[in-house]
Amino acid sequence: MPHFLSLAGHASVILVEVIALVWIGQRALELAMRLRFRQELRAKDNPAAGVTLAGCYLALFIALSGLLSGEAIALVDDLRTTAVHGAAAIGAILLSSFLCRPILHLRLKEDILAGRNLGAGLVFASVLIATGLVYRGAVHLQDTQPGIVAAFFAMGEGSLLVWLLVYQWLTPYDVIGEISEQSNTAAAISYSGATIAAGLIVGNAVEGEFLGWRESIGEAFLYMTPLLALPLARWIVVNGLMLGFGSVNRQVAEDRNPSAGLVEAAAYVGIALFAVHLIG
Repeated sequence: MPHFLSLAGHASVILVEVIALVWIGQRALELAMRLRFRQELRAKDNPAAGVTLAGCYLALFIALSGLLSGEAIALVDDLRTTAVHGAAAIGAILLSSFLCRPILHLRLKEDILAGRNLGAGLVFASVLIATGLVYRGAVHLQDTQPGIVAAFFAMGEGSLLVWLLVYQWLTPYDVIGEISEQSNTAAAISYSGATIAAGLIVGNAVEGEFLGWRESIGEAFLYMTPLLALPLARWIVVNGLMLGFGSVNRQVAEDRNPSAGLVEAAAYVGIALFAVHLIG
């Protein structure tokens, strides 16, 4: 019992610090995006801003969860490590929020603030969550080696951004046009599911013990190969098994059926989870 109480007290202090870091992350994102979430949520009831904020929260909690494994250390050292990587995670998520804009072509003021475009908020939130997954993988077991964390996060985030472009290229309809111009929530749900699935795979790829630059980088790229299986989620799992060899693209782009988008997103995430647990 005394040991349990000691662990519970240690965990409670760290949790309070993490909550404080999440609040700091929210304020930093507000400054970077030039908006006030409280005003958008309470005064304007803006669902797009709410989804974006939820994505920020989840991203930071996920990113910092990578510090939970490993050997137990003193509370003061744990607080210091959490503070350092909390600040780094906030910086990583802010960086991602800027780097993804030329790829997503989402306009903050027009789509999320003025347009209250829920789909745009979903996609933006999914990129933040995927970034949190990548940072979690990079920091896992490497929290005392910031150079290694930074290098593998950069490699993972770059791979994630490339995947966002690949998804757009492989999809027969105009993904960004459907989300930004047509406010197609079904397309946004599909894209968000694919993005989070990619974050799961890439985060797992950059996770693990550092064995040397050449070996670890080669292994990381090898573990990213399940990304190639994600298009099969649309062509075989969704179109074939779930829709009876129908067309999920027609359901999403023409009928704008959110249910079809949700099924497609679930297939992406399900395949990613299976691949991550299969290859370890």
